[in-house]
Amino acid sequence: MHRVALPGAQEGAAAEALANIRIPFIQRARLTRGGEDRDVFLVDLGLSGVFAEDEQPLPLGEALRIEFRLPGNEIPILAGCRVAWRHSPEEPPRSLPSGIGLEFVELTAADRARLCEYLAAYCRREGSARRFARHWPPRDSEGGNP
Repeated sequence: MHRVALPGAQEGAAAEALANIRIPFIQRARLTRGGEDRDVFLVDLGLSGVFAEDEQPLPLGEALRIEFRLPGNEIPILAGCRVAWRHSPEEPPRSLPSGIGLEFVELTAADRARLCEYLAAYCRREGSARRFARHWPPRDSEGGNP
């Protein structure tokens, strides 16, 4: 994995540019809800959060923990999240599986920097990424489908 050196103001500009993208990210993850762990598959990744394939309907705003690894790195990303939105297969886009949008609400600076580096490397390598259709819903919102 390439390390991105972003000195000073460039670092903030890069993080701001990466804040509105998400990339395909098919990886296993461990979701913790109320002390109970279960495995889920992540579908995409951004600095704001992840989309996890999940058949179980979870309440919007519920606090969870997610743990996953970036390819080529054995140190897991650990994040406190909230269920920001959910998707059922009956809703467009039908290309998305049933799942939940998890917004990162608790993430260490080191993990955020690793995410930023990974996203930047992906964009350099692939040349494109998906843009959020809209920003994550506000925390006091009932959510929706970005």
